[in-house]
Amino acid sequence: MNGNICPNCGKSVMSYWRFLKEAEPYKTSKCGSCGVNLKRSPRVYVFLMIMIIILAAVTTPMFMAIAAVRISPFVAWAMVIAWLVCWAILVNHLSWRFIGWVIVEPHNGNSHPVAA
Repeated sequence: MNGNICPNCGKSVMSYWRFLKEAEPYKTSKCGSCGVNLKRSPRVYVFLMIMIIILAAVTTPMFMAIAAVRISPFVAWAMVIAWLVCWAILVNHLSWRFIGWVIVEPHNGNSHPVAA
């Protein structure tokens, strides 16, 4: 299952670079192929919660091990920052690859945008 496929035209919604700069779970984006307004599937919120739980489960023992080794605080903070940046990029990339899009109906004055 490819999360970067437009449900309207079946083509690629956007490049990863564009996704990295622009896509947010609560924002709409235009398909790069057909121009239809899209928003992220509500499954993105479940995915993010699962990834936060996994992050906590993996990070806690790792940070405890770093503290037990008694390395320089500078090195420890560098390791922590590098770990969190890598994790954020992984979560973002997996979201781009596997979490799909839903079509947003155009706003016509009387109704609110509704997911198709």
